[in-house]
Amino acid sequence: MHFMAHYLSEFHKPLSKMLVKTGLLICSNPKQIGHLLGSINKEVKNTLYVQFLSNLEDPLGNFCPNIYNSWSKFSPTIFTTYSQAATDSINLDIRVLLSGLKYEIAKIQTRKPIDLIIFDKPYSNCQIESFINTKLQNVAKEYNVLTLNSVECNDQEIEPYSTNDKKYNHCVLGGTFDRLHVAHKLLLSEAALRAAKKVTVGVTEEVMLDSKILNEFIEDCVKRMNAVKDFLYDICPELEYNIVPIQDPFGPAIVDPTMELIVVSKETVRGGEKINTIRKERNLGVLDIIPVELVDEPNSKPPEEAKISSSSLRMRLLGTVLKPIEVNNEIPKEPYVIGLTGGIASGKTGVTSHVKNLGAETINCDLIGHDCYKPGKPCYEELIREFGQQIIAENGEIDRKVLGSIVFKCKEDLEKLNKIVWPHIAIEVKNIIKNSSAKVIVIEAAVLLLAGWDNMCHEVWTTIVPRKEAVKRLLERNLTEEQANSRLNAQPNNQFYVQNANVVFCSLWNVEYTKEQVKKAWDLLMKRIPS
Repeated sequence: MHFMAHYLSEFHKPLSKMLVKTGLLICSNPKQIGHLLGSINKEVKNTLYVQFLSNLEDPLGNFCPNIYNSWSKFSPTIFTTYSQAATDSINLDIRVLLSGLKYEIAKIQTRKPIDLIIFDKPYSNCQIESFINTKLQNVAKEYNVLTLNSVECNDQEIEPYSTNDKKYNHCVLGGTFDRLHVAHKLLLSEAALRAAKKVTVGVTEEVMLDSKILNEFIEDCVKRMNAVKDFLYDICPELEYNIVPIQDPFGPAIVDPTMELIVVSKETVRGGEKINTIRKERNLGVLDIIPVELVDEPNSKPPEEAKISSSSLRMRLLGTVLKPIEVNNEIPKEPYVIGLTGGIASGKTGVTSHVKNLGAETINCDLIGHDCYKPGKPCYEELIREFGQQIIAENGEIDRKVLGSIVFKCKEDLEKLNKIVWPHIAIEVKNIIKNSSAKVIVIEAAVLLLAGWDNMCHEVWTTIVPRKEAVKRLLERNLTEEQANSRLNAQPNNQFYVQNANVVFCSLWNVEYTKEQVKKAWDLLMKRIPS
């Protein structure tokens, strides 16, 4: 085993140019967390474990007993740690280890091997070596040690936000747990801290997610369950965990007589009370309720939420590359072609306008298609032969409203229309690309994926809005609700567009927020395409 000790006279000194994957912070004073994280960010890339321990010689499970002399007093310390992490270490997966607080364990166990051991005050080489050899279970073959300068902090008692000091054999909580973040970790940690034997976690299945913002981005239920399981077994493996999918807001909490405590967030206390109402009706014991404080979002800006939430995290994915871009050597490298697609009334035109202002040449396939309908064009006679004289307007042109009312009622008729028009549009688009001197071309086409025109593109961008919003916008375009739903039913759902796109935009909010998404996507595009 390779051992290197670093005692720093300055607050921060880089160990190397490469960040390590996993660090372990041995913290003797929780009030220093915010002071330490700024330095740790420059050393650790992925995961930071935090173990509270007064001194290296102290037994695990005996942290500052004069201050932390009740279960409830650990809660605000854990809350403060994760709150600081949200502010100072947004890219680090921080995990406060509970085993060494709850139990007199022999060694600190972590699921990931420790590459860097960090101390918040100086110890001798002898103390450090003894600690690593006797109290750490999973240390990498090659590791480093970093000592950070302490800050003067008063060891005054921390006021708990809950006076409930009970321990419970069986605790329960539930949620979506999408992209596990610090607010989730607080809920899970509170349950694990209070549980003497078992924790049950209900994870919402897809059937319950329709009302969630950008639900198309929510991770698969199995993936979310595995993330919860991994976190809990990491912070406190001594407990029994039951991670279950749920299809309603209550899950096993309304049927399991062994449960004693439910952990909720401050905003979902009424949900816990509703569960107790149902338990009373079923002659089950009432659950104690512990509400956990919400965590402020340090970088929130409208329309994101003021508190840390999965919905805000999903909103921040807009304009980023969600699906790897595959190189298609059959397409010339220049111009760089982006296919912009999305459902009707999803905001494609607005996004096209934004990218045009940023410097892209744009091709509107709808306009090309409308031109194909004109008298003298190849499609004109074909459409009349297929759909009859009823589609001809008084001026001799094809009445697109009449044609639309026909094809959107019948899938077969829509397929006939597409079979006639799509090849002519593709030919025109290819000619425009071939003769263009632009660096970037954006093809706007609702049917881009269905028509196979994505094979002309280096990458695909898409716009989405919730169905209710799409219906509302179509009604504002003087369509009836029946017509709006008919058009929406004739196209793929949002999930299809998201699954087949590299970059996604959502125009649900104000125009400025859509512009921000497009600017983000454009800036990232400029970094990855040939100069």
